[in-house]
Amino acid sequence: MRLSRALLLLVLLASAAPIGLLGLMVVRSRGGIDGAATAAVILSLGLAALAAELLARSVTRPIAECVRGALEIARGRFGRQVSVRTHNEIGDLAYTFNHMSRELASYDVENRRLIEALERGYLDTIRSLASAIDAKDPYTRGHSQRVADLAVEIGREMGLSPEAQKSLEYGGVLHDIGKIGMPDAILAKSEPLTARERDLARSHPRVGAEIVSGVAFLSAAAPAIRNHHERWDGTGYPDGLSGEAIPLVARIVNAADTWDACTSTRPYQKAFNPEEVLAIMATLRGTQLDPAVHDALVRVIRGRSSARSAPAA
Repeated sequence: MRLSRALLLLVLLASAAPIGLLGLMVVRSRGGIDGAATAAVILSLGLAALAAELLARSVTRPIAECVRGALEIARGRFGRQVSVRTHNEIGDLAYTFNHMSRELASYDVENRRLIEALERGYLDTIRSLASAIDAKDPYTRGHSQRVADLAVEIGREMGLSPEAQKSLEYGGVLHDIGKIGMPDAILAKSEPLTARERDLARSHPRVGAEIVSGVAFLSAAAPAIRNHHERWDGTGYPDGLSGEAIPLVARIVNAADTWDACTSTRPYQKAFNPEEVLAIMATLRGTQLDPAVHDALVRVIRGRSSARSAPAA
């Protein structure tokens, strides 16, 4: 807008000077100002103002279009094209801008493809680590992936973002990674653990968080690894957190972990059927489990049951 006013003023000044000079010459030649001369001067000034306005718009509108396009690029909307058809330096600028925008869009697509491939590689590595953990105990084989799948379903039910769901998947797969150095005798023990064994078993969330602490892309999943044994009432471990002080990813993985533990056969217990587990989980609502997470879990389980019982089309 400021450029438009400046151009308008410059053109008016440039055109007013010769018009004023011409008017002065007419006055001198006629010995005064008559109506025809006054009308001619006013008409000339009006035409000059109109020409100045058209010239200012012809310059500022293409520039404004390029500015809008640049703002779209700055917001990450690559590929934005500007409609400038002037055959001058501004038109050349617009052509160059459009070419740059198309190139950026192409690079963005390629970068997204590479990032997705890299993330798939990360996830494959994570799953391999989880398989190494599960292989230590035949009773828990597949446990980590089941926890991850259920945690993602709960997160989706709660309306969490795709990024948060990805953290749930990573956190679910790796929530027991701290057990990788734990003696097999403790993992498979059917008798009650001694105090020392219990302390060692309870160290796995802290150890797991330390294992992933230097991995940047797992930073959002690390709280699920460290705090998935915290309880809503504050009696969990390792940090004794309570309520919403417990990271949401950890609360969700806690619920998914509890569900899978109850529905799986372990050395110290038989698997319960889903209705029995729902009853058990109801007793944990508000003590171990976040009520909102528990309710979302129940909806997911009920949805799974309905999907299995629905007749095939």
